[in-house]
Amino acid sequence: MEQPRIAYQSERCTLYAGDCASLIGQLPTVDLLCTDPPYGIRWNSGNNGGRFGPLLGDDGSLDVPGMLGALVRSHLRPKRHVYVFGFQPSQLAESLQLGGTSELIWDKVNIGMGDLSKPWAPQHEPITFGSHHPSKSSRASGGGNLAARLRAGTIIRVPRKNGTQVNRHPTEKPVRLMAELIESSSRRGELILDPFAGSGSTLVAALLAGRHAIGCELDERYVEVAVQRIREAERIADRIEAA
Repeated sequence: MEQPRIAYQSERCTLYAGDCASLIGQLPTVDLLCTDPPYGIRWNSGNNGGRFGPLLGDDGSLDVPGMLGALVRSHLRPKRHVYVFGFQPSQLAESLQLGGTSELIWDKVNIGMGDLSKPWAPQHEPITFGSHHPSKSSRASGGGNLAARLRAGTIIRVPRKNGTQVNRHPTEKPVRLMAELIESSSRRGELILDPFAGSGSTLVAALLAGRHAIGCELDERYVEVAVQRIREAERIADRIEAA
């Protein structure tokens, strides 16, 4: 398997271009995993003439629970948190050794187009939350049930981008949304991992919140976009620290 190349590296952030599976066992220990992986639904943009095209790894052939499980077991500190978009807790809990799981809901506020043959338009997206407990007996006895540092509601209301605002990545997550998750489950100076970085929203949110970040993105179309956003976020972070 070809090793990912380092597309960007600084004291605060490293972004790899390539398959995150190749990084298993080679990354440092991290304090939080927060990611939006392909869902295996063969998503394709119906807007802007379909200009984004299909998402790599979204053809159903990618074992997302298995890959994330290997990353968690190898690199996430015990009793630290996981956020994974698009999957139910029942799909991830065993592979990722998660206790205290909850299904969060991202309320996108704005209604999406979705499948026009269906009577209801999509306005939300599920997020699995859990706490990494390697011991099966610990998970079975309720380990992680009180893991959230800031207890909040399970519905997170952040508007998604609409129409021409979607110009970097077809499923780009708002930085404000990612910041909600990161700031609820980590402290300043800690290390955040996003193995499916896309256009870099998780990494940007981490840097602006005073964290460090590691990301990996398979699709070269979005690597340079993420690098540009990381550089700008670091410039802002520099100004914040100097204030």
